[in-house]
Amino acid sequence: MKNQQKKIVLVLILASACSASEKSLLEKMIQPRVSYESSFLDDAKVSHSDGSVQVSKNNLSINNELIGLSYTNWKFNWNKIETLPFGNGSDVPIDQLHTLALNVNLPKKIDDKWFLLTSLSLKSTFEKELKDSYGANVFSFASYRLDEDHSFQMGALVNYHPTSTLALPVISYSYRTKFQDGWQLVLGFPRTYVGYHLNEQTLARFGMIYSQSLVRLSDTSPIAASGYVEAKDYMSNVGITYELNHNIKLSGDLLYTINRELVMYNSHANETQSNTIQNALGANVKLVYSFGSMK
Repeated sequence: MKNQQKKIVLVLILASACSASEKSLLEKMIQPRVSYESSFLDDAKVSHSDGSVQVSKNNLSINNELIGLSYTNWKFNWNKIETLPFGNGSDVPIDQLHTLALNVNLPKKIDDKWFLLTSLSLKSTFEKELKDSYGANVFSFASYRLDEDHSFQMGALVNYHPTSTLALPVISYSYRTKFQDGWQLVLGFPRTYVGYHLNEQTLARFGMIYSQSLVRLSDTSPIAASGYVEAKDYMSNVGITYELNHNIKLSGDLLYTINRELVMYNSHANETQSNTIQNALGANVKLVYSFGSMK
């Protein structure tokens, strides 16, 4: 899963945990952690061609629940590029992409029932040059806790970029997301997942999320010099998280993409074409190290 996707789950869990004591909650919020994540999507054909692409991603981040920094790298392996509906037919359309991001969460507990959270992400997503690659994500919602197990969230998610801005509603229901036994659930848009604790250390889960990102292409891109590519998709996952101790967590997931779309823009931010990529299987592994103890 992508950073933005996981941030949605993180803040929903944070909201459902607002019944914890002030001291305990603050300790968890400021506890720093480092995570490394690697994923792979298998070869999948591009629409109206025999060309196809494999994608791998690596992410390194350091953060707590209030602030964080991250770097993400995507690597593309293309096949039969001469048949692709974009590019010049001889050069690799995209080799690597990069994202640098600063994330800030601003939680506010109103009372025992109401909780507000605004999450801001400033980022640069680019192929080679940083110029005109900057964007921002704003995720804001209000959470109402019905009781110890159940809560509801409503708000909005906005992805801003000079080329294209996307606004999505955030509507969800959360069940037992702060517990470490039995079932837990987040049901809504853009993120839904179901989890079950096999024991206190092991969580099995299934989920799906919608994501969107805009990338600034290089000044010599064969797709569109100094242009942009917008990627949109639904990603499903099934996997397990295992907590070795209070400091180390390991996760593994099988991935499956649904309805992947690539939209191309020229340097003037005018859309030039749109293509789909077939569904693909993949895998994801993640290691998280938290400093200190969460006891």
